[in-house]
Amino acid sequence: MTDDELPRWAARLSTEREARAWSKPRMAKALYAARDLRPNRTQVESLARQIRKYERGEHFPREWAADYAAAFGIGEVELFGRLDSVDDNEDVERRTLLGLLATTAAAGSLARDAAPLREAFEAGVAADANDRDADTWERVAHDYAHEVGWASATALQPELAADFAELARLVPTARGTAQLRLIHVAAQMAALMAINLTNLGEGRAARRWWRTAARAADHTGDHATAARIRGRAAIFALYTETPRLSVVEAAEEAIAVGRGDAAGAVNAYAAKAQALAELGRHAEAGDALRDLRGVFERLPEAVRNGRGNWGWSVGRLHFVASLVHTCAGNVGPALEAQDAALGVCSPQNWGFRGQIEMQRAGVLIGAGDVDDGVHHMTRVLEGLSAEQRGDGLVRGSALTSLRLAAPAQAGRASVQQARELLAATGDR
Repeated sequence: MTDDELPRWAARLSTEREARAWSKPRMAKALYAARDLRPNRTQVESLARQIRKYERGEHFPREWAADYAAAFGIGEVELFGRLDSVDDNEDVERRTLLGLLATTAAAGSLARDAAPLREAFEAGVAADANDRDADTWERVAHDYAHEVGWASATALQPELAADFAELARLVPTARGTAQLRLIHVAAQMAALMAINLTNLGEGRAARRWWRTAARAADHTGDHATAARIRGRAAIFALYTETPRLSVVEAAEEAIAVGRGDAAGAVNAYAAKAQALAELGRHAEAGDALRDLRGVFERLPEAVRNGRGNWGWSVGRLHFVASLVHTCAGNVGPALEAQDAALGVCSPQNWGFRGQIEMQRAGVLIGAGDVDDGVHHMTRVLEGLSAEQRGDGLVRGSALTSLRLAAPAQAGRASVQQARELLAATGDR
């Protein structure tokens, strides 16, 4: 395609990039930065290849249009023109599809850089989404709910991002109940993205995804899902720098949204108990823990026995009890809750077990056995892989326990060494 035949938007992308003296890999990094993502080298190289095709007019950057506008600081309409005119041009899409097929076949590399090829095909045969699409995406969300928190957060992040982008393109094409079902899936997927980002230590980016998840849930009119997502957001805020009073307020909002639905509000009650415990309001935390036990008893069996991010097992109840008693200095009940939690936890669930062991260290630290507690903490951390040590939930639990050291003990060499170890493992 000659310069004269280039679509105006393709020439504009190239001109804007070159005006900033950005290479294509630098442009790729800017697009990822617009999403608050940290790509690895392979992801940058893959997107740089797509950028080359965008600038040759072979493929319109639907997935990255908003990010291009953010990276350049230019409105989407100004940058691309009327997007609907691009979307409605079936001849352009058909030529794009055939061109990519020919290019890829000629190169003999169907497996390499396959994402633009699939996107072009999807665009070329686009049709309104229906209930069968909703069935498919509900299974996708179900599978992710069982992977997030177990599988490598680093490996999951680009997969989650790619699938959410595809889902976001599909939702506007659906109608009626199919669209509501897809939005419900989007709420779950956005929440899982937020959880995964928290696991990666990206708390600020996670907050934006929690807002998206809550808005999507509200749109469905399902108050139980809206409460569940807000409650989970409050839980995971405990592993960020969010002020604990804000966590309490968020938990109370989620409880109100749930309208008495136990499955919707259980996470909120758990978050409230833990936040009050960390604030040192131990009597109120004890009351909140009793409320949580009452809600737990009302949970449907499917929720209590459910696995993954949407179930709420007795192990989670023991976890909350452990933290409440650990912060209050109730050594016996804390150790009892920790033993109970580990007793029902799968040996493969290294994250949950790691958090409980951090709380066990906190019991010793709070009781004045600072060096013994820190030694237990570092021994457990050093037994984990580098990625596992950097997990946001494990690190957050460790930092909570270190804060239980009395002011006179907080400057001890062992405490400082533990903080240095956590700081080092957080830089991934």
